Formats: sequence, structure tokens, C-alpha cells
Amino acid sequence: MKLRQWALVLTAALSLVMAGQNPAAAGTRLRDSTAAIDWTELRQACLSHPDEAARQRGWARSRFEQCHHLPLTKVELRKVGTGEYLGFIQLEFWLLAKADYTSRRVDMQVSVEQAGIASQLNANLGYITAQVGNCAGAAFITCSGETYRSDNIESWFSRPALQPITATSTDGAGQLPYATVDLLALTSITVEYRDGQTIPWNSQIAATAARFDSAGTAIGSAPANGTVFTDSTPTLELDRGASSTYRAEAVHVDDALHRPQYTFPSIVGKNVPGENRPLHRLMGSAKDANHNEAVKLCKDVWGPEYSQGGLECDEFPFQSTYEGAATSTSGVTCQNPTATSPVDWRQWHGSARPIDGRQNGQGGTALGAFFRLNRILDCDGFYVKVVNQP
Repeated sequence: MKLRQWALVLTAALSLVMAGQNPAAAGTRLRDSTAAIDWTELRQACLSHPDEAARQRGWARSRFEQCHHLPLTKVELRKVGTGEYLGFIQLEFWLLAKADYTSRRVDMQVSVEQAGIASQLNANLGYITAQVGNCAGAAFITCSGETYRSDNIESWFSRPALQPITATSTDGAGQLPYATVDLLALTSITVEYRDGQTIPWNSQIAATAARFDSAGTAIGSAPANGTVFTDSTPTLELDRGASSTYRAEAVHVDDALHRPQYTFPSIVGKNVPGENRPLHRLMGSAKDANHNEAVKLCKDVWGPEYSQGGLECDEFPFQSTYEGAATSTSGVTCQNPTATSPVDWRQWHGSARPIDGRQNGQGGTALGAFFRLNRILDCDGFYVKVVNQP
């Protein structure tokens, strides 16, 4: 979604939240925890990303939707000791998952479809076991539903889907300051021919990573509690088209990413992150130091009166990222938050320039909306893409 649209989406989404409704109607794929889940659309979208969906980490459509899909596969059965081929058991695996924007909840639908066995084998001895582990018993997490099932081939063919699985986490529980709890649900499939002479096949087929939080007002007016899939790294799209309300900012970011030789500070080999390498959100007062350092650059290049005519010192990477002018040059990172190297904007792989203050404000407000609608917390990564380039 383009940045100019985020403010409109946010306004509609937050008004719905205040009215007790889910912001899905505002154009985001956010789940209503009180409604029955229709998995059809996510399943169809997943089929368009076969390579990603077949990976153990699956394909994350967004921070709120994820899928895993193993196409119809024939598992070869071999005899213990000799390795002699005996036949096959076939299956197609699906795991569809949705995270709730408004509560600490993940819903999963697991199915083993098109189960079958080679005609020369005894169908009564063919078994498939599906287990969603690392969920029940995890700290501050409760799992309900059918997390384990072991059945013969006929049973799987007749009832391919497990009963829906729901993982929830206690509001306010977890690691401070945002009361976060991480879930890594590990789904395994075991295929057996139970004649006592055949090697079983086992695969940890899916790893579904989610984070529950109770960030509250730390992410603005979004719901106090929510859940995201952490394998999704969202992209902020900046519109530099003629009708964009923050075009000056988009042009600035475009220059920083694609024409760094036209930006300041002048550094040989400047490599500005954001497009090919993610930025990482910085929360708290440290972002003020980033802006103060960028203002030094604006004053040095354009003079102390750079703000005349309603201009403001705009910076990219944004002040609310660890890649900002102060934190990045002092060596501060998510992994090393206490680094104390001297701050020096002259060594910054970024850009600052005066732009129209109103456009700068529009861009900042919409950036905040992007953070809120994706529940982006401290150290969460995100990409930036400039669209509608000339």
C-alpha cells in the first residue's frame, strides 16, 4: 500500500477499532477473532508462491497471514537393512495460519490431503502422523484444538483436516517493555508402514513463527494487544508521483537510495540501507539524537537559516530507525544497544536535506500509520520502496 493511503486507512481502521469492530473493512487483511475463518483466499494466494510455501518457514503474505504447502508427494518406503523399495505413501500437506491484529491469538488449519498408498501394499498398515509441537506448554501460551493426530490412510482420505488449532497468550504477559511472547510452532509429519520391517519417514515440515505483544500506546492508537508473524518483513511504499502529498520526501528517499552522489554527506561508496537491506525501527528517546545529528548536517550544508520559508530538515534513513544519523555512526545496533563510538554525521550512510515542512509532516504521520498497522516494534525490520518514479 502506498504511503499516502496509509493515513486514510489508519483513520478508518482506528475508528472501527473504537467502535468495537475489526479494521479489516478498511482494506487490511486483519482477522475478526469472533468470525469463522474462510481460508479460501489465503490458500489460493499461497498457490501463486509455490517455492516459498514449500520452505520450512513457509510464505508470509503479510504480518497477519502465512502458509505452508507441500505439493502432492510420494514418500518412498524402503525395507530396514536392505533398503529395498517396497512402494509409496502419498500426501499433500497444508498449513494455513492467521494472526490477530486486535488480540494475542493465532489460528491454524492443518490438513493432509490426497492420502494414498501403493496398490501392492496393505492399506491398513499405512499410517500418517501429524503433530504441531512446541505450542502447548510454552510459557504464557495456551493451545487448543487437534495438535496431534495419527491415522491410517483411509481415515486421512476421509477426513483430511485436523480440527482447527488456536494459540493464545495472556494479555500483558511476557518480556518487557512491550510484554512480548514468541511462538515457534513446529509441525512434523511421520509416514509409516507398520509391518515392523519398513523404515519410517519423518519431516519437520513447517515452522510457524509468531509474536504476541501488549505494546499499547507505544505503537499509537492501535489495539493494545495483538499478534504478528515475524517472518514477514513489510515494505513501506513511498509515492513520488505528481499527486503525492509528500512528494518532496519521496524524491529525497529516491535520491538517497538510487543517486547517493547527489546527497549529503558526501561519502565515497555511500551505501544507503532500506531497499536491499532492511531498516530497523528505533523506539524511545534515542531517535531525538538521530534528528539532532541530521540537523547539524542541514546547517553545515545549507546554513543556519536553512528552515526559512517553512522548510524542515528531512532525513533518510528515518530518525526512528537504528540506521539514523547518530545511532548508526556511534555503532548502536539492536545487537549492541550500548555502543559508545563517537557520533559523526560526516560518516553517515544516509541523507539529510531541507524540504517543505507540510510534506515532511504528512510523510511522518503516514510512517507512524505504517508502524501501527504492522505492529512494528523496536528492532523490527522493514523495507522501503519508492514507486511512481519518472
